[in-house]
Amino acid sequence: MNKKELNAHLSKLSSGAPRGSITRFSGNYGRDEIGTPFFIQPLAQRETGRRIMRQNREGRKDSFFFSVMERMNYVTSVLTPAQCGYLLVLTSHVDFEGLLIRSEKDTAPMTQALMQKTLKLSDTKRSTFTDFLDVCLNNGIIKREGDDYYVEKGFHFRGKTKGERVVRTYITQLREMYKEVSAHDIGLLYRLIPFIHVDTNILCTNPNEKDARSVVKFNRKTLAEAIGVTPQVISRATSRMIYDGKSVFAKVTTATDGTFYMLNPSIFRRSDRDDYDETTKGIFGLS
Repeated sequence: MNKKELNAHLSKLSSGAPRGSITRFSGNYGRDEIGTPFFIQPLAQRETGRRIMRQNREGRKDSFFFSVMERMNYVTSVLTPAQCGYLLVLTSHVDFEGLLIRSEKDTAPMTQALMQKTLKLSDTKRSTFTDFLDVCLNNGIIKREGDDYYVEKGFHFRGKTKGERVVRTYITQLREMYKEVSAHDIGLLYRLIPFIHVDTNILCTNPNEKDARSVVKFNRKTLAEAIGVTPQVISRATSRMIYDGKSVFAKVTTATDGTFYMLNPSIFRRSDRDDYDETTKGIFGLS
């Protein structure tokens, strides 16, 4: 055996690869020709196992639904801010067909009583709930088929996009936020959906602009004008919207741009990236 053949032989031995053929002896276990045991697993089974492990590790943090940016102005023109908040929270219960269901583990359709409970509207606020549901039904935002209720996919949906400009809303984070933030404030966030920048989550007038130097950022006054509130409402909202110890908004001030705003990308996000850049992590305290 020459030096080249010896090196190749040693490399094969150290690689851990089986010697010769493998003979199965029990379940997914087998031995090669020199008796070394191996675990035999089809590639598809291996990938399925990896996917399940990844999902278990990440839990539901990556579950989200889409909002179609171009349709949000229609919704905000017919719903009050609080009703927009109710719609966003309720939409966190849609399945991939748009049906409102109890949960991802219990796919039974939601009843009106369960919708009302989910929105944390007591029996004394039954009329608040029925007014909300009626305006959604009358304006084609929610549709009813028998006893089942669906959120119209032209506004919000789960599944694949078809070229629409969309914003992701992360389900677990939204529900956690609703424990600490009012429906009215979530409704204000709803009104901001059309203005979320595609890459940075900055609130701006040209959210699809890819050249970062050309992004026209909102200040307090222009942001208030864009969503039809006073600058004081913006100040109060950006200061008090906190959940799980994290800010929903970031106020960023520079010498050239003055003060502008970003939304926490763990709640709302345009980008389909699964991670955050280091600057964003630092601003919002994300891991």
